[in-house]
Amino acid sequence: MATVMEQEALTADATPSARTYYREGPAPEEDLRPEERTDLTIEEAEALAQGHSFELIDGRMVFKMADPKHSSCQGILYGELYVYLKKNPIGKALPELNLRLWPESKHNLRTPDIAVFLNENLRGMEKHATRAPDLAIEIASDDDKALAVFAKGRLYLEKGSRVVWLVFPSEKRVMIMTPTEWRWESDTLTCPELLPGFSIKVEQIFSWPLEEAPHPGE
Repeated sequence: MATVMEQEALTADATPSARTYYREGPAPEEDLRPEERTDLTIEEAEALAQGHSFELIDGRMVFKMADPKHSSCQGILYGELYVYLKKNPIGKALPELNLRLWPESKHNLRTPDIAVFLNENLRGMEKHATRAPDLAIEIASDDDKALAVFAKGRLYLEKGSRVVWLVFPSEKRVMIMTPTEWRWESDTLTCPELLPGFSIKVEQIFSWPLEEAPHPGE
């Protein structure tokens, strides 16, 4: 099932939208918009991104566009992880970290919503993150294709992540992926193999909208 998901996700992402100039044939890559080019290097993409979150897939720049629910989930999870790791300094939680997981390629880069590294795996990454996080967290936006999200989780596991959380706000549940098991969680999210004692209620992650919260002054 995972293989089919990955194949469909890669197929969906394989063909970039590029303008065709009928007068002179296809436009030179340098004349296309950044998101239309298929030859970008990591350094070129980072310069063009101007601080915006993006991924680079075989030379094609894909901007990450978070909707409000996505951003809310990311903020809640990052906040809980930050507090936990401040009390238990065994690692770091890093949001929107660019990962260079292909040493042989200058045209690929991935950016999980949150990457958690244990201290021993942070060494040597002061300049660039060149290994998969111990815990990779991806949060799906409403317009994300589920198969593509699953494919990304599979990729992190293949590159060395020990645990992946795929967060689906629309379904209010989390897929927990390890090299040996995939399972849904809709009650309490824990990670005893990496973060002993950490827990958060899944419903807390999806506390959007706050319909019952009183308005200031009421």
